[in-house]
Amino acid sequence: MQRTSLLHLERYSLDWVKDFYTLAGIWWGSDPQAPGVHVQRVATVERLCGPGAKAILELGAGPGATAAAMADAGHAVVAIELSPIRAGYAKELARVARKGALTVLEADYFSVQLQGRFDVVCCWETFGLGSDADQRRLLKRIAQDWLAPHGCVLMDVNSPFRPARDAGTEERLAPLKGVPGSVEMIERCHFDPLHCRWIDEWEPTAAPDQALAQTVRCYTPADLLLLLEGTGLALKWLEVDGEAVGVEANRIIRSGPLMDAWTYLVQLQADGTPSAPSGAARV
Repeated sequence: MQRTSLLHLERYSLDWVKDFYTLAGIWWGSDPQAPGVHVQRVATVERLCGPGAKAILELGAGPGATAAAMADAGHAVVAIELSPIRAGYAKELARVARKGALTVLEADYFSVQLQGRFDVVCCWETFGLGSDADQRRLLKRIAQDWLAPHGCVLMDVNSPFRPARDAGTEERLAPLKGVPGSVEMIERCHFDPLHCRWIDEWEPTAAPDQALAQTVRCYTPADLLLLLEGTGLALKWLEVDGEAVGVEANRIIRSGPLMDAWTYLVQLQADGTPSAPSGAARV
């Protein structure tokens, strides 16, 4: 089967996304995350959004393990995933009885039509797949169509500093144990300084012609603030590995956790919403 390769396209678009993440479902299996990630995300929802059951929308839910963990915590979760293989994994999890509820939709979150509003909209490790215009289109959809009054968005944002530093490196990775479709791979890190994009290339050592790559737009916090203008959303909180990073002060900063982080977490709210999470300083 011919697949759309990002590096063969020689231009940025969203054409590669479905093929890459469908094959990733074979390569990486039903739960590629490190141990503890899903529980940590559930804890982050409670820490930043408050206790109690919530209506949660997860965009780009992958194989669904985080969505299932949130449903286990009592939340009513709607999970959107584009890849049919990874959506299939998530639908298997949705068949299990849980304290809350889990609904999985195989769909494109740029175009899917949903009913109702959500207290929390989550975007774990998927923001930045398209252009700046695509990101603004998604942010506006969240603000106008999906976010409940006084709701919030939790979103991982890719930082440019670590991928720029690691550009040109590669690592040979053994097949994952217990994943039938996993093979020995070479992962290469590339960085496009003009478009500020990380490119993550995966090449099966036994079949280099099947190499595929993913890319995400990276944003400094200053760039993210510019991106948010006019979307109906505003920055409420920013952290790296649970450590708060203030962006409101006009101070010279020459180091800090952002220098080594692949991503940082932001909490967004509708413009003009005054409240901050309990125990959290406003940015």
